[in-house]
Amino acid sequence: MNRCTMPAIDRRLPVAVALISSASFGYELLLFRFFSIMYWGHFAHLIISMALLGFGVSGTVLTLAQQRLLPSFPRAFSLHALLFALALLAATSLANRLGFNPPEVIWHSGQLGRLTTVIAVAIGPFFCAGLCIGLALRWKSAATARLYRADLIGAASGALLIMALLFVLRPHDGVRILALIGVVAAVLVGGFRSSGLDRIVLTVVVLLIGLWPARWLAPVMSPYKSMAQTLLVPGVRLAAETHSPFGQFSALTSDKVPFRYAPGLSLLAPAAPPSQVALFHDGHAAGVILHAPAGAVSLEFLRWTPMALPYALLKQPRVLIAGAGGGGDVWQALQEKAARVDAVEPHREFIELVGRSFGAFSGGIFAREKVHVFYGDVRGHLAASGPPYDLIQISPLGTVAPPAAGGHALEARYLYTVEGVRLALSRLSPDGLLAVTLPLELPPRSAVKMTATMAAALKQLDANVDPSRHVMIIRSWNTVTLVVSPAPLSAQRLAVVRSFCRCRAFDIDWLPDIGPEEVNRINVLDRPYLYHAVLDIWRDGSASRLPVFNLVPATDDRPWFSHFFRWSSFGQLWEQRAFGTASMVEWEYLLLWISLAVALAISLLAIIWPLRPLRHARIGHTGGSVTPLFRALYFAALGLAFFFLEIAFMQQFIRFLSHPVLAMAIVVPSFLVFAGCGSGLAQPFADRVAACRWTWIRDRPSMVAIVILVAVALAYRWLLPLFFHIGASWPDMLRLLATMLLIGGLAFWMGMPFPLGLTRLGRHHPDFIPVAWGVNGFFSVISAIAATILALYAGFQVVVVAALAFYFLATVCEQHL
Repeated sequence: MNRCTMPAIDRRLPVAVALISSASFGYELLLFRFFSIMYWGHFAHLIISMALLGFGVSGTVLTLAQQRLLPSFPRAFSLHALLFALALLAATSLANRLGFNPPEVIWHSGQLGRLTTVIAVAIGPFFCAGLCIGLALRWKSAATARLYRADLIGAASGALLIMALLFVLRPHDGVRILALIGVVAAVLVGGFRSSGLDRIVLTVVVLLIGLWPARWLAPVMSPYKSMAQTLLVPGVRLAAETHSPFGQFSALTSDKVPFRYAPGLSLLAPAAPPSQVALFHDGHAAGVILHAPAGAVSLEFLRWTPMALPYALLKQPRVLIAGAGGGGDVWQALQEKAARVDAVEPHREFIELVGRSFGAFSGGIFAREKVHVFYGDVRGHLAASGPPYDLIQISPLGTVAPPAAGGHALEARYLYTVEGVRLALSRLSPDGLLAVTLPLELPPRSAVKMTATMAAALKQLDANVDPSRHVMIIRSWNTVTLVVSPAPLSAQRLAVVRSFCRCRAFDIDWLPDIGPEEVNRINVLDRPYLYHAVLDIWRDGSASRLPVFNLVPATDDRPWFSHFFRWSSFGQLWEQRAFGTASMVEWEYLLLWISLAVALAISLLAIIWPLRPLRHARIGHTGGSVTPLFRALYFAALGLAFFFLEIAFMQQFIRFLSHPVLAMAIVVPSFLVFAGCGSGLAQPFADRVAACRWTWIRDRPSMVAIVILVAVALAYRWLLPLFFHIGASWPDMLRLLATMLLIGGLAFWMGMPFPLGLTRLGRHHPDFIPVAWGVNGFFSVISAIAATILALYAGFQVVVVAALAFYFLATVCEQHL
């Protein structure tokens, strides 16, 4: 060992494992930011799968090479820690420049090869990290629980580290820091401290980390994203930009042709929109800042948009703007003499960007006396107690309106579920209005689905209500505005709506007393889709005349409002994709299935291959022949169950904490820390079980831990909705603390079965530990994608049931370890 003795390695090894785990999990979170900037934001399942795939491949390689690597463990660990650091730099640089364009998977088969290349490149760092951790577990199998705890707690630390770093650094700068952490792990184990050559290697690696060109590491935005396309227009320039863990926030101006964004603006409008500044979030359009140095005087055009309809029905309303954005909806409320305007914005960065860089340009909109800005999720704000609103406005001028169909299909939107709309309606005054303006697709999908959602929400508030008496729908040339009231619409209000639409040349698609002769008269479609769809919804609760799309209302259990895909329509849409229907196929959903197919194929090959030489393995202390299948099933079931349960409950806590990114920063580390604590106490727990007076329990510690885990999960299944309702109005810090404690009660027991199984393998069949590590990793790969697909079809509650079934399978296989 030269200068690094064996006891020293024993003391430092948990720290080194924690550092490698911290850096690898930190890189996983960085990939979320990279992929969100480079491509789109729907790659959570793919990134989780790539990370676990790398760990799984490491288990396979370790199974085949353990006899050569273990005798020189310190050097092998240190070598792969240094390779991890270099792989971070290489993978980040290559993944940026492979030309992968996700939407193109619909019409270009070559993109499948590029996707495979992206996966192969991205798993490199995780493969090296997995080899380090797997080697440590195999070399020191008696300390499995302690090392596994270090692994999980290190991963939690990596999550917190990256969240902190992204407040001050750009994502690509974080790659260097994570690479240096890998170097520190290599030095701690001491495999590179015995010669001058080793010091040269370390020096070269550190120099490469420091001198690697920043432009190679910086994410390259897809040329098909809206911001990249906008920057191609002559005269457009980047005027301001800010970064945080929540994204890249950009403001673009034009020196030649000013931006003029006015969704649904009447063709009869006497005034044009003023010049504007375009806002983008991770390259996606996120509204505009209106030029209003003279205040509302220069914004007359807002009165000629469909979003002005509710103001024609209300006098000096108390208004809630959902998604303040650049302040367009706020200006409209002030122009219409609102008594008070509460503006809720999920992204504080937009408010700061408007106030700091464009305060004079915007007329100081967010500093106005009647305007009160709140940061956080809109639904979380609605759940807090407070006076009722006369109007809740959601429009394309803000930052929470869903995009046109075909985009963001896998993004959970809890404001647009039946429960979310019901909550909004419950916060209205008796004659208040909820107004939602959506893009017009042909045939229309979003507006039809929202109509069905509003009908279901009204029914939940009052089972005897007739939803058709509470809803009005108008249409411009490119938008649809839906307005719903808790009270039936009066004849006076209906007359105002008709007058409003007649003066502005808007179509009426639904009023309670409308006749077929009144629809589709101005902005004429080939047939009155919306009118017929709404009639179907009032009659039987579904839009039966639009069977091509999934128009079932989203719920908290299945919160994907923009998911319209139906497999029964796939053949028809696929045949016509070259004629303009590609956007209807929903590439995000197809990519989910493609990812599962690729992961499943690789997983099956990598599991079967290492098991072949072990098919005649025997357990030493009994001498009985036991097939490796049962051992593999145990760790496969745990891989599926852990992520099924984590993903399902994570969604519930994200809704409770209101802000998805903040929730990820708290929920994921909490799961890892408490699972690590459970792992660390697995052996004392097994000793307590071994002392039990019931003989059939003594040798089944995993079964006892799983029974407790199942009981806690079932209790959470029934009690969490009630708890979340009670705690919705609590202060943020109290909700964060409650979240960590509740996760701890579940995650603590989730951390026990895996180290208990590894410890048992270490006593009876240590050569199988790398196989177990690989099998668990590969089935975890499948679980991350399969859980999302199952939730899309059946909901997160079914995902929980499936997780508990997998845990039951693990108890059946425990005795065969």
